[in-house]
Amino acid sequence: MTKIDKCIVFSILNFILLVTVIFETVLNFYWFVAAIILLYIISHILIKKNIIKVGILGRNYFFGVTIPMIINAFFLINYLTGMNPTKETYCYTNMIAEVGGRNSHERGKTTYIYLSDNAYEYSYMTRSFFIDYKRMLFKNQIIYTFERGIFGLKIRKDYQFIYNENCSDEEN
Repeated sequence: MTKIDKCIVFSILNFILLVTVIFETVLNFYWFVAAIILLYIISHILIKKNIIKVGILGRNYFFGVTIPMIINAFFLINYLTGMNPTKETYCYTNMIAEVGGRNSHERGKTTYIYLSDNAYEYSYMTRSFFIDYKRMLFKNQIIYTFERGIFGLKIRKDYQFIYNENCSDEEN
């Protein structure tokens, strides 16, 4: 397998793990981005001082494939070791998106939600769903099932949309 083949295969694997594992982990987006930037800076310094040897594949492979694979492995281990499921219930409202140009303008609800009491305000993927909007149609409450992984990070394992008349229509 050539260097380019390895880059392609591991990049695809990293992307799949990103979408299926990291997006299910409850993370403060800003802390996550700050930690990734800090990890890259520290790695760069350690490579410059020859403490970390990047080997034959080079620096681009290390930063583009190896570090993302290490990050994904961390989250995968946390995900697979999830235990003690707990359920949390929230009323929600859908985000309204406006699309179109000057002559054609549309407004509609999206699958991104705002939870009651601003729960998980900075955990964007906890409130985003890559599903058909029809599963959310005429519903106003979500029941999450969370677990804690071995590293203590909370994981969204399941969710269910329901209608609850106690959730006010003002929020929707």
